[in-house]
Amino acid sequence: MTSASSLSRRLLTAAGAFIAVAMIVASVLISFVLHRFITGQIDLRLDSQIVFLTSILRADPDGRIVLSATADGPPFDRERRGWYWQVVGPRNSILSMSLVGARLDDAQAIRDERLSSPKKDGKKSDRPRPADGVGPDEDWLHYRIKQVDIGGKAVTIITSAPRAAVLGPLWEALTTVVSAFAILALALIAAMFLQVRLGLRPLHRLRQALADIRSGKAERIPGKQPDEVRPLVDEMNALLDQNAAGLERARRHVANLAHGLKTPLATLAVIAASDARDPAVLQTLSEQMERRIRHHLARARAAALTGPLRGRTPIRCRLVDLCDTMEKIYRERGVKAEIHIPDDLVVACEPQDFDEIAGNLIDNAFKWARSRVVVSASTEPGVIAVTIEDDGHGLSAEQQGVVLQAGKRLDEAMPGFGFGLSIASELAELYGGSVVLENAGAGGIRAVITLPMT
Repeated sequence: MTSASSLSRRLLTAAGAFIAVAMIVASVLISFVLHRFITGQIDLRLDSQIVFLTSILRADPDGRIVLSATADGPPFDRERRGWYWQVVGPRNSILSMSLVGARLDDAQAIRDERLSSPKKDGKKSDRPRPADGVGPDEDWLHYRIKQVDIGGKAVTIITSAPRAAVLGPLWEALTTVVSAFAILALALIAAMFLQVRLGLRPLHRLRQALADIRSGKAERIPGKQPDEVRPLVDEMNALLDQNAAGLERARRHVANLAHGLKTPLATLAVIAASDARDPAVLQTLSEQMERRIRHHLARARAAALTGPLRGRTPIRCRLVDLCDTMEKIYRERGVKAEIHIPDDLVVACEPQDFDEIAGNLIDNAFKWARSRVVVSASTEPGVIAVTIEDDGHGLSAEQQGVVLQAGKRLDEAMPGFGFGLSIASELAELYGGSVVLENAGAGGIRAVITLPMT
């Protein structure tokens, strides 16, 4: 049973309404055409009788109108059936056999028509005029009236046919037409029902494919789909891939966190079980654990923000603040920052995540620079590229790939845990961007952060 919001019901209802309206309009038009056709045939029969009567009418020496031949052929020979004729002259009238003593010129419709008969240039019309009204037996008749000149005498010829002569064939024809239309409408509705069922079958297959994915029988929706459904399927497959990637990242976060905390926890357990409790060691272990927890929480937060509801972060003010902070931290080394960032650049990234990405790279640049760090930005179609360049000793291509890996450090003498660059890289990737390291012209490292713009 289809619901009120069912596509099948909506399509079938719309199609049924259209077919019903089309059939009603067609029936009305056909009935009008049939009525005009049948009336035209009746008028032709009555006009032929008028022409025949005109041809056999004569005027005698006394001014009376007479017939030179009989005019009561079928159907005017049937008494009181509505098929009548009457000739009205100045001194006498001639009646059809079917009238049996009644008169047509007594009818109100005939009197009105004769009084209001149109003229053309003072002459009587050459064409019979129609009239409809009650006949001798109070039945409705269709009249044809014409005024002719017989021997210099003005003569009016009246013929009539019963309304049944028009309505009978009309109802008979309409009955056939309506029956045919009803059969046609049922056939069209059945064809529309079949068309809707066949047309919506890809949606049923799509629903089954989603059910298979939910039950674990499949991982993706088959790509072989109708052209109208394929864009939807592509988007759903992309969403499935994104969810699968998010799930994999979540599993990796948990695994990394578990492995990252395993060693410090084991060390804490050994220290807790012994009598030698070195505060410096405990402080170091707690910092390592806090760093790893913060790292994985940041990655999880960024993974949750990969949808359309990302933040908006103007980058110049935050980069200025980061560089000011680093200049104070590395004041003893005398490293200065040059910032060339337009004020109107905004990236689609949460402010705290941008600080995490850029802060790690700026910190790394200040850590290895000799005297200066240059921060600049440029725009490309849909993205903003932030460049952080130092004048340090640089890295080889192999070393550039190593430092982006979590926990990898090239100089164990420098403070840190080896997670900063990997955090920056992975956060940028989760926002659809990237972090690339390359050798700078001044001999140091150039880090390029690419993030989508709003």
